[in-house]
Amino acid sequence: MPQLSLYLNESAMDGLRASAQKANRSLSRYVADLVTEKQRGGGWPEGYWEDVYGALADDSFVVPAELAAALDGPLPRF
Repeated sequence: MPQLSLYLNESAMDGLRASAQKANRSLSRYVADLVTEKQRGGGWPEGYWEDVYGALADDSFVVPAELAAALDGPLPRF
């Protein structure tokens, strides 16, 4: 299997180690999965819906009322 040498600063390395541990993977497997996923262009980052979406703690941020579909007007023809 091909190998890759990677040079990182301590802060980046610490972040990778923590992320790999949180994902319960070896550092090598975690980085290989990151590279593979990036090449596939696979959608939302892991944990996005659990950690980010809906995490805003601001009472002024509210979901707007649903608008009537009749206000959309006619759909364009292609």
